[in-house]
Amino acid sequence: MVDYLDAGTRYVVTHRPESLAWGPFEGIGPDFVADVRRIRSQDGPDLIVWGSSTLTSILLEHGLAEEVVLIFYPVLLGTGKRFFTEGTPACSFELIGTQAMTSGVILNTYRLAGPLKSG
Repeated sequence: MVDYLDAGTRYVVTHRPESLAWGPFEGIGPDFVADVRRIRSQDGPDLIVWGSSTLTSILLEHGLAEEVVLIFYPVLLGTGKRFFTEGTPACSFELIGTQAMTSGVILNTYRLAGPLKSG
């Protein structure tokens, strides 16, 4: 996975541009929804969002995320940041894969299955 990530273009959305000193990247402008649509319209590998609950929620809201990988660590902190921010539209997911690591970490991959059906 690391080689795959290292070989790809890094697109960065950040509120802290000083954090970008770590290497080559292509910056995403203030209208990152339009920029993600533009990038997705081009040929290339899948886009991966790494560790951003805010960006993930916005991408789901605009129909720009197809899969979500949730990584569960066997640690309970008691408090923390919500994965999906307030205002994220209700939707359902279908489990398409799971992998347990020897460390106890579990990777679950979900595909977006559409709007949440109630009733």
